[in-house]
Amino acid sequence: MDSRRHSTPGSAAIVTLALALVQTALVQTALFAQTDDPLRLAGDVVPVRQQVELKLDADQTAYTGSTSIELNVLRETGTFRLHAEEMTLESAVLTGAAGPVALTHEKGPGAIGLVTFKTQQPLTPGAYGLTLTFVNEFGTKATGLYRVQAGGLSYLFTQFEAEDAREAFPCFDEPDFKIPFRMTLIVPDRHVAVTNTPVESETKDEAGWRTVRFRETKPLPTYLIAIATGPMDVVPIPGMRVPGNVVTPKGQSALAARAIAYTPKILAEMEKWFGSPYPFEKLDLIAIPEYWPGAMENPGAITFRDLLLLFDDKTASTSQKRTLARVTAHELAHMWFGDVVTMKWWDDLWLNESFADWAGDKITDRVFPEFKVALSEMEDVQQIMGTDARPSTHAIRRPVMADTQKFEQLGVAYNKGKAVLSMFERWVGEENFRKGVLAYIEANKWDNATASDLWRSLSEVSGKELSPAMETFLVQNGIPAIKVEPLDGGRVRLTQQRFLNHGVTAEPREWRVPVTLRYPAGDLTQTTTVLLKDPSTVVELPGGRTPEWIFPDADGAGYYRWSIPPTMLNALSQNADRVLNARERIALLGNLSALLDAGAVSGDEYLRTLQQFAGDEDPQVVSYLTSLLDKVKLAFVPAEEEAAFAVYVRKTVGPALERFGMAPRSGEPEAVALVRPRLLAWMGNEGRDERVLDYAEEVAKQYMKNPTSVDPSLAGAALRLAAIRGDRALFDEYRRRAESPRTPDDRSRYLSACGFFREPELMKEALGMVTSGGVRANEMFGIITGLGDTASGRDMRYEYVVDNYDAIVGRLPGEMKAFMPMFAGGCEAGRLEQARAFFSDPSRKDPAIDRSVGRVADQVSDCVNLRNREGKSVAGYLGSLAGGM
Repeated sequence: MDSRRHSTPGSAAIVTLALALVQTALVQTALFAQTDDPLRLAGDVVPVRQQVELKLDADQTAYTGSTSIELNVLRETGTFRLHAEEMTLESAVLTGAAGPVALTHEKGPGAIGLVTFKTQQPLTPGAYGLTLTFVNEFGTKATGLYRVQAGGLSYLFTQFEAEDAREAFPCFDEPDFKIPFRMTLIVPDRHVAVTNTPVESETKDEAGWRTVRFRETKPLPTYLIAIATGPMDVVPIPGMRVPGNVVTPKGQSALAARAIAYTPKILAEMEKWFGSPYPFEKLDLIAIPEYWPGAMENPGAITFRDLLLLFDDKTASTSQKRTLARVTAHELAHMWFGDVVTMKWWDDLWLNESFADWAGDKITDRVFPEFKVALSEMEDVQQIMGTDARPSTHAIRRPVMADTQKFEQLGVAYNKGKAVLSMFERWVGEENFRKGVLAYIEANKWDNATASDLWRSLSEVSGKELSPAMETFLVQNGIPAIKVEPLDGGRVRLTQQRFLNHGVTAEPREWRVPVTLRYPAGDLTQTTTVLLKDPSTVVELPGGRTPEWIFPDADGAGYYRWSIPPTMLNALSQNADRVLNARERIALLGNLSALLDAGAVSGDEYLRTLQQFAGDEDPQVVSYLTSLLDKVKLAFVPAEEEAAFAVYVRKTVGPALERFGMAPRSGEPEAVALVRPRLLAWMGNEGRDERVLDYAEEVAKQYMKNPTSVDPSLAGAALRLAAIRGDRALFDEYRRRAESPRTPDDRSRYLSACGFFREPELMKEALGMVTSGGVRANEMFGIITGLGDTASGRDMRYEYVVDNYDAIVGRLPGEMKAFMPMFAGGCEAGRLEQARAFFSDPSRKDPAIDRSVGRVADQVSDCVNLRNREGKSVAGYLGSLAGGM
């Protein structure tokens, strides 16, 4: 193979660099302190700047490259390490001020791509230049620098977070090594090349290769470097301060219209919130056919899974448009929070992601209020509260070693993290919170920082000491339970303890909780906020009278569970639509579900209360109610109870569907279009409503005949519902259309629908698609998910996963293996025991998998206990409804 390399830096350049480095040596010595983790890079030798040159042809399976790294030796040493995983290092040249330095290298220790370099004589402090050449194969698991084939063409893309830049080129692959990079890509002249910065120059040779040199980046960690090359289309995005494009696989540029329309609006609002212009030189959005994350915040080159970014506007659902807006806003928030200021180490990954989710939702709500994003995200927060009630949950901020799974239990990082941020924002005030964030960014611009740095800025601006309170939510797992007891004279006692599900024991916890009480005051309501720092405290409410009711979570902004006397709870439930806003009604329902888990509410009482809320005027409240029915179905509806449960579903969900209508109506709110598919799914599947199934089958036929003739919000739900009574001919048609789709989202709809057939042979065949080779690795779970809709389907998919474990895992990135035990989840203790035995085999045993099995065990145990405790009361209530039909 042809191998190109950068020139070794000359002595004059190194002397100049040395003079500059003297000024920063003391700072870097402190920044790159020695670590106790034996697999972390030491701070003796640190990078200052790096050039990377790669010769890439997407039609090949391997490539060559070279890199030159300017180094600063801070302390005398004879060894240093960096990362270079999988690749073969062909040469290594180290040069100092006095010329070449004899150098050897060897791989190890560990399996994370460490390479150790040794010199014959110790390196003295100062400037050096390291030049490496290497050969490598392209990745095949959608991590590192990897190859994708789509539409008969080949492309190359990257995904480097958390630690996969080391699979593409030698580097210091840890987030606190934040330096400028200069990329040069040598590609076939017919291919487009994109990275984080604009093109600086291009040259062509007679052999058909084009050398593209890009401008130097701002200081970045390696995980934010991005590369894309291949026969791509490039569509400009007008209306921004900086140039930008949507970059698509060949022939898909017409699907970029919505992204082009949304991005300038979101960016302008983001700049307004952060009070500064977008901090990078360009903004490209890159669509990738095979991609594990939804999107990635590489500055100047944000990467997206194609179906999130590209769709036919004529057939795009409201849900797709909302998701595009949310994800784009999330990634743009990262440009300031994560890219300009970067976490020092992976233990603050939660802050990176939860802040971007929190800020992204805030901005999306401002730009597109019709999507009601902040309200819909209440559902995710309530769900993570349920997870956090189990002993196996982990803290938001946890120690992360170099070989730790960085993305384990991401729901805690995203959803609990942003819920806690929202709670403390309410406590210090929205504008104070914003000013504190801006002060944090200004103080740490183009550098690394920790969560403590943010709390310090927020405390200084707000005048409230956040660190002690925030730490109680960050470093310990679990969730508080606040008991509210009315006392004489308008006083209220607040008592805290750890919330746990019925029969569960775990280590006690104590928090500092900002609790905001809402209660009636004449014809209005008012609030009182207190920071609950002790196990118990008494609060005096204005007026000196005991109110009729107290809602302990004003605006649904608290990250805690709560209980009030039964008479108050009943008064709240009866009058919720009148005295509580929509966020509070969702919080009330979520808390009711938690009280069921804790044994404080009976099963029949729970079902009756859900029925009361089915008439709520807000579609998002009704939507959340249907998600709570998932728990009822899983715990209380074995095969013999399905008919009675169908009656309950029709009585509960039917009136809402009747109110909103099965078909869209002119001028209806976007929120109705978002909830309708869920209502149709519940009525057709669990409710066994023949009218709905007939309607869905007709809509599915129309969609297959002419996609533009069907309201986009109905398409996916109709295809899935039509599969329930579908036959072999329909299954084959779905599969054929998935193999030759019009658009990425069209493919996703048909693949997902293949998992909803109920004929056992077709269910097996749908599972067979997962390992047949026709389904991309990141699409496998979309098919498997549908089969989890029934108890028999959960058994079938678990057996398939076990029987094909090696084939499935062989297509997954290493960290994804930890998710495999989740297929043992549900409400079947027998399957859990099988999973424990299967995953305890030495060939599969792994600390992350063990923790995953523990989380599944907690979920199954909770479900089984709930069924044993409340099954009779639920069966009696469902029977009474069915008997009345």
